[in-house]
Amino acid sequence: MVNIPTARDVGYSNPRSGRIANSGPTPMVGAAMADAGRSIVQASYSLLDLADREKIDVANDRSNAVSTGLTKFLADEEQRFLKAREGSSESGIGFTRQYMEGYQQRADAFAKENFEGLTKDAQTGYINNILSRGNALYTKADAFESETKSNYYDRTTNTNLDTYRTQIQNNAANFVELKGQGLQAINSANMPEPWKAERRQKWEADAAESKWRWKFQQDPQTAIRDIKGIKVDAEGLSGAIQQTAQHLGIDPVDLATVMSYETGGTFDPWIKGPTTKWGTHRGLIQWGEPQAAKYGVTKDMPIEQQVAAAGLYLRDAGVIPGMGLIDIYSAINAGAPGRYDRSDQKAGGAPGTVADKVMYQMEGHKKKAAALLGGTYTPAPGDPDLDAIPYDRRERLAAWGETEYSQEVTRQRAATKDNYSLLIATEPDAVRESVILADPALDNGDKAALVNSLRTAQKESGSVNAMIGAMANGNVPVNAFDNEQTKVADKTYDKLLGSTDDADQQKAITSDFAERTGYIPKSVQAQVRQGVASADPAQFAAAMSQADTLERLAPVSFGAFEGGPGARDKLAMFRHMVNDLGLSGEDAAARILRMNDPMVKANRQVLKPEADKFAKDLTLAEVTDAFDPGMFNAEPGAGVIPEHANGLLAEYREIAQEKFYETGGDAGAAKAAALADLKTRWNISNVSGSANLMRLPPEQHYPAIDGSFDYLRADAMETASGFAAKLDRKVENVAILASDKTRADIEAGRRPRYRLFYQYRDGDQLKVGEVYGAPWGIDPASVKKRSDEASGAARERFLAERGRNDAANDAERSGEAAAERALIETPGPDWMKARAAEGARELGRSEADTIRRQTVDEKPAAPAPGPMTLPDSPGMARKRTINKAVWGDD
Repeated sequence: MVNIPTARDVGYSNPRSGRIANSGPTPMVGAAMADAGRSIVQASYSLLDLADREKIDVANDRSNAVSTGLTKFLADEEQRFLKAREGSSESGIGFTRQYMEGYQQRADAFAKENFEGLTKDAQTGYINNILSRGNALYTKADAFESETKSNYYDRTTNTNLDTYRTQIQNNAANFVELKGQGLQAINSANMPEPWKAERRQKWEADAAESKWRWKFQQDPQTAIRDIKGIKVDAEGLSGAIQQTAQHLGIDPVDLATVMSYETGGTFDPWIKGPTTKWGTHRGLIQWGEPQAAKYGVTKDMPIEQQVAAAGLYLRDAGVIPGMGLIDIYSAINAGAPGRYDRSDQKAGGAPGTVADKVMYQMEGHKKKAAALLGGTYTPAPGDPDLDAIPYDRRERLAAWGETEYSQEVTRQRAATKDNYSLLIATEPDAVRESVILADPALDNGDKAALVNSLRTAQKESGSVNAMIGAMANGNVPVNAFDNEQTKVADKTYDKLLGSTDDADQQKAITSDFAERTGYIPKSVQAQVRQGVASADPAQFAAAMSQADTLERLAPVSFGAFEGGPGARDKLAMFRHMVNDLGLSGEDAAARILRMNDPMVKANRQVLKPEADKFAKDLTLAEVTDAFDPGMFNAEPGAGVIPEHANGLLAEYREIAQEKFYETGGDAGAAKAAALADLKTRWNISNVSGSANLMRLPPEQHYPAIDGSFDYLRADAMETASGFAAKLDRKVENVAILASDKTRADIEAGRRPRYRLFYQYRDGDQLKVGEVYGAPWGIDPASVKKRSDEASGAARERFLAERGRNDAANDAERSGEAAAERALIETPGPDWMKARAAEGARELGRSEADTIRRQTVDEKPAAPAPGPMTLPDSPGMARKRTINKAVWGDD
């Protein structure tokens, strides 16, 4: 604290002197003032420090705010750059300049607005940040502009260049001309010259590659060698030619000259030549396909072996020791392997002939041959245009070509082998061993395997054809336990089945084959096994239906194949449920599958005693009550023959017992479910003359005729009577039962047929007999005939009814007319007129009722002719007599 002296601290030493003097123990004024001065100076220094610190804090706060703003500014610029790229022009030209000018303007504005008042160091740091970010953005903008311009320039020229590439790859025109047109398209494009130069160089490579690709499609091996730059090993070729010439006893130069001439002077061991009747010519002496095959020449044969093969060919052509150049050439030409027809180029030809020209050309080749044999000859490159392709690109093309060619060779070999295998499997008699052995696409292993397969197949084919011929003349039993017989039978079946794609015909072929041979083919056995093992009711039902047919046609074979006995057990249950219980195939399949469930089996064992008692107490009355139509109709019966009623009760009990298991022992629910189930398969039929329950009644599958099904009973009675008459029996009633044929007919869309029974009396006993033979049913033609007859009779009844109605209506109208006249003509009071009119009207009604009550056979009464005259009552008659007497006629 600073002490400032006050008046209390001042004393006077002598009152008369007037000077201040110390007062007691207080310090002197000078010392006090000195202390005060020092304290004030110290305080001022402290205040200056505080001010400086405050300035520094303010500056730091300002710098932090600018730093935050600068960070946001630079982040915004990144987003502006991305948006600027999206909105740039298609060509991208000027993008960098336009963006960087905007960036510079925005950076200057930011600096003016934010850098004022900052220290120079802070300003320098922030400016460096702005410049650094600007350089980075410039680099990205320039790269984007370059890429965009490059793509734009490519697009402006690639459309035409793509066309030229395609034409070159298809060899559509001269290569030099197409390449020149591509260069012209580049030169005419609107782009800087450096860009054009780059694209011209690239186009040279693209055009060369397109040309190579066309060559690859024509001759892959030569194209691969060209792109790889493979040259003939001159030293190896020279040694091979010298060795072969020495073996033949001829001049090596002459031999090399002939070979050089034949291959255009390139000494290429496998150069491609023309295509003639001998095939495409190749190789040192232009091998044709027959010669190459004869001497074992292949594309991949080492050069020494090719020359050795040529030596063998020359020896066979007649080249002998000491033979000169033209004679060697003539010997080669006699075998016609060369590319040109030189039949007139013989030794000693007239001057100026083709022979002279050949000799002149051979002189040049002879020099090349001598250089070759001396080790100084270097063959010319195969295609100099390929030099325009960069080396690394040529390597990639070569690798691609080798892979593609190898894969194609493998594919062709596999495809060729597969084609032969298919023919051998389907038409072995149409294949020849010689064709397989001569096919160049196959290797020796393929040929051996195919020939062995062909011989086996042709042997089997003979047996198959023999079996088909035998089946055409009758049955051909097949022993299901003989492997040789079953093998032939299986192939015979496959051949027959392959003759059609129609599913119905294939089913017919399968049934006919099983019936004629007593054998079930292995492929069919597999189908049955798969279906029987399926948990899908539809597949299981289809397999059971198929097994049902096969087991009847070939019972021994059915029991012999793997899975056959198990399928037979399930088939017995399936037949019972379908034929005896009337279940659909899928319903029966679902029930069988459910019964085989382990948990269901265990549950059935527990409930079996109660289920047996429950089923035993069930009665037919419960079934007929369930079908009771109501108070106005009689309850249906259970059939007129014992077999019918017994079958219904047995089915009811079996279904109810099964439902008992399913409901866990609930008797009421089981009974209700069983009756509901029965109602889906049983219905009422009147074929027996009264309403009776039966399964699949014909009334549901035959049409009503004239609104009635009476014709069904009439036909059944007639059929049964005809059969019983032969046994001296008189039919009293008939009954029909559904069978397996009934369901089969319905599923096939046919009118169903039934077992037909009849009742007759033997003394006092009423007995039942069955009509044996074909099942009873009415064929469609008979149904149509009955329908047509009923339609005619109905029309006659309709016309007769309409006539009666017309006559009755006429009678009523006559009565009304007579009533009108009576109201006018009858003398006397109104009540008398009304009575007369009502009498006339009543007479007309009575006559109309009489006409309407007439039967069809009666003729309708003729309508009353003219006005109706009504009989008078006794009083009315007397009144008319009096009036007539009084008034008279006048």
